[in-house]
Formats: sequence, C-alpha cells, structure tokens
Amino acid sequence: MVRQYDSSRRKNAAEQTRQEILQAALKLHWEGITEFEPLAREANCSLATLRKNFPTKEAIFQNCTRTFAETLVMPDLEAIGAISEPEQRVEQGIAELCRIHEAMFGYAWLGAHQRKDSPTLEAEMKTYEGLADAMTEMITPIDSEKSSLVRGLLDFLTYRALRLAGGLSPAKCAEELISMIQQLIPGDINPPSKSTAKRAQSHES
Repeated sequence: MVRQYDSSRRKNAAEQTRQEILQAALKLHWEGITEFEPLAREANCSLATLRKNFPTKEAIFQNCTRTFAETLVMPDLEAIGAISEPEQRVEQGIAELCRIHEAMFGYAWLGAHQRKDSPTLEAEMKTYEGLADAMTEMITPIDSEKSSLVRGLLDFLTYRALRLAGGLSPAKCAEELISMIQQLIPGDINPPSKSTAKRAQSHES
C-alpha cells in the first residue's frame, strides 16, 4: 500500500511562520525598525526564511498594511458629517480621528519617514491624510480662513506632539483639540449638508 503524503501540516507550518513574521514586522515598524536582520531575530527565523516569504521591504509593507487594516475600524464619515448639532459633530469627529491617530501612532511615523521610498506607504499616508482633510471639511467652511489652522491641529503630527512632548493621554489629547478648535471657530462650524457627506464618502473609498 502506497503511503499518501499529507502536505497540510507543512502548509500550516509555513503559514504560521509567515504570520509570525508579519506580527514581528508590525511590532518593529511601530518602533521605526524595518531592517531584515532585526526582523528575522524578532520572528525567530533565519534570513533565508524571511526573504523566501518576503523578498523585499515593499512586500513586507504591503502585507503589514493589509494585516493592520483588517484590525482597524475606520470612522463612519458620512454619519459624522450628518450630525446636525455643530458642537456634537466637532466632538464626535475629533474623538474618532484621535482614535485613529492612536491606532496609527507608530505606523504613521514610519510612513512619514519612508513614504518616498515605498508606493505602499505613500498610498497609505495619502489615505490617512485624507481622513483629516475630510474632518476639516466637516468642521469649517471650505472658504474659511481658519480651515488651514484647523487642518494643522487635526494632523497626526500635532497629536503625536501632544502625546510625547505634552505627555497627554489619548483622551486628554482629544479633549484639548476639541476645546482649541471650538474656541478657534465659534459660530463658524460648517453646517451638515449632502455635499459634505458625499465628500466624506469619497475620502473613505
């Protein structure tokens, strides 16, 4: 009787190794580390195994971005843009954006530094920046002189500075940004409209 070879165990082991490499990469990317040698050590595999699964940094970026995106719940921009009470829309929008800033904290810093060398990170950063653009549009009229100031306050670099240099907690960052923006644009908050909701949808897609 010919003994049949069961390849499923080998495939499962290979997939487990691949996932361990991705989890190690996500951890190191949070710290700004992208080199293959420390990644192989962190994943407890050889350089040969690492390169077999991911021949280039770009391949790692692509798979890490996909894996990370599966865990990230994006804000419902259309629902936020449709909130009729201006102050509530500001609070909800900024709170949701700060939630994303916190989730993206390390990865965004990596993307900001390496986006010029990676099409994957460049695309990811443009999408990320588009989220802050959409929130700005929901809060201030397009022709407002304060739009650029609001956009600057909503940028992930501002959030990062408040967290690191300011020593603020995520909740305190959101609270301070809400307070600053409400003082900056009292009575000048963009009213909800169908066009705002459509622009929000375009940023999500």
